[in-house]
Amino acid sequence: MTLTTGTPSLEAIFQRSLTAHLPEAAFARLQKTSVLIAGLGGGSNIAELLARKGVGKFVIADLDVYEPHNIRQRGSTAATWGREKVDVMAERLRDINPFAAVTAVRDGVTLANVRELVRQADVAVDMLDFHALKEKVALHRAAREQGKTVLTAPSVVNGAVLYVFAPGGPTFEQFFEYQEGLPLGEQALRFLKRLIVHFPPEAPEELYRAAARGERTIPLDAVGVDQAAVLTVGAIENLALGRTERVVTVPRGIQIDVSDPMSLARIVDFTKDFEVRP
Repeated sequence: MTLTTGTPSLEAIFQRSLTAHLPEAAFARLQKTSVLIAGLGGGSNIAELLARKGVGKFVIADLDVYEPHNIRQRGSTAATWGREKVDVMAERLRDINPFAAVTAVRDGVTLANVRELVRQADVAVDMLDFHALKEKVALHRAAREQGKTVLTAPSVVNGAVLYVFAPGGPTFEQFFEYQEGLPLGEQALRFLKRLIVHFPPEAPEELYRAAARGERTIPLDAVGVDQAAVLTVGAIENLALGRTERVVTVPRGIQIDVSDPMSLARIVDFTKDFEVRP
């Protein structure tokens, strides 16, 4: 979107956020915060909510186009099927906030560009597909090298789990028991132990194990993808505003399932797995 003389001011667009709970100095910090969104599947929902929250700078990376089965993703409509995800979301973010700075990376995250993409951001969001495992690992390693935090939030039907990898905490490789050269199916089962901490009745564990073995697709739902976005954006706001005491970091995470009152929200804690034993 091109700014014109009729474009409302930034303050006018976000006036309810400014006057309701966010002081001007805090809003300015959000506007200056740059977020790398690696993967625009569920990442598109996160990007849109960040824009509506007031985050002002984006680096969005994905190499895919929108298809009909992407219905749960925020940029997917009949009008966008067949279009590059980064192009659609760049337009969408600028339509939401005409003052937003958006860098669109059509090549997606690669082993060649990952360090530069991380360098451009204050915080990174890992929403890369599992088949891009080498790129996921490279993203987390680049962030650690540069002292930056990575957030990842897989969705589980009507719920999600958020993991925040701080530079000084357990690594992505340690937490998910990643082993170079391990067959993808076996690695997927290791990931499953952390990614799915609550199996809803409509999506039992065996269904996910079948997906890990490549026998079917992972069950996904628009409600869960939105829950992942809410968890992620709340944590990014806290990080950007220096409220680190509110951020739950690995080896702990936050799990939510809005369809199950018994698992509505809880902290999942794997600290014992990382305790040094005599």
